Amino acid sequence: MISFGGAKYYVWLSAVLTTILGLAGGYLMITLGLRYPSQTIIQYSQYILGKWLGRFVGLTYIILFLLIASFATRDYAELYLLLLPETPKTAFIAVSLLIAAYASVQGLEVIARAAEVLVPIIFFSIIIGILLNTPNMDLLQLELALDDGWRPAMMDAIIQLPFIGIAVSWLFLFPSLNIKTDARKTLLLSIAILGLVIFLVSITIVSVLGADAPVVSNYQFFWVFRQINIANFIQRIEPLFLISWSSTSFLVVTLFYYAASASIKQWLGLKNQLPLILPTGAIIFVLSIILFPSYMELRQFFRLDRFGLIALPIEFGIPLLLLVVDYVRAKN
Repeated sequence: MISFGGAKYYVWLSAVLTTILGLAGGYLMITLGLRYPSQTIIQYSQYILGKWLGRFVGLTYIILFLLIASFATRDYAELYLLLLPETPKTAFIAVSLLIAAYASVQGLEVIARAAEVLVPIIFFSIIIGILLNTPNMDLLQLELALDDGWRPAMMDAIIQLPFIGIAVSWLFLFPSLNIKTDARKTLLLSIAILGLVIFLVSITIVSVLGADAPVVSNYQFFWVFRQINIANFIQRIEPLFLISWSSTSFLVVTLFYYAASASIKQWLGLKNQLPLILPTGAIIFVLSIILFPSYMELRQFFRLDRFGLIALPIEFGIPLLLLVVDYVRAKN
């Protein structure tokens, strides 16, 4: 379901390195959140850095939330355009955002309840896709080639890191948790499980489609599902993938739609975010279209000199800065 890009032989190693880096970043985020358990990063950044610099930090997170929501919305639309190419992409984008807007109006608890239902479906679909492809796997394609040293694998891991870095949403969602004492363990376990999924999916893609698949294929795991054929009886189960993909996109779009509108409310000092729901959706709608003129632009968006240049400092650099400054303030 995720694009693992560029590294021909060490793609699975990159998944492991990405997980390790993600765990380090997750520990940093949750440590910062635990210091201000009743506030979001939009609020306590102003206390730590001062009003104006703190508001600038809050604005960067609002922009990040809008970017992630717009990417997830467009990615959802692009997949269905593969199946229904005559349908305008704006139709898919509009429908997904209307659903996300409705869920955002209902509140975070409704989004969490939806996740309780959809996440098991997502994991079930991934497991089925992997297990039923076992006969198609050629594990020799997983040969580890480090002739150029560890640098290529590490660079590929950093490219994938922003995907795990969306755990930065915890810096906004943390005050809403009913039980905060287990937050660190829960977040790190979640990142570890996501890393395991990335690892398993990456080796499945390479071993089924070939070592070049991460470079030349679009929606690689979708094509992995199309390879399933057990005795001419179990085949053509791509709808299971579509359900999983749609569920993932729905959760990402809805979560960051809600986070963006609620963050704007806090940043502006408003008491109600309801008037912000439709304007936030309109911004995401426009961004999802103008930022990505084509599917290739959507893929290219995740290069280190594009989204990585924005995401990595916001996901890991700013929390580290806030933690250090807050620690120094407390000592003084």
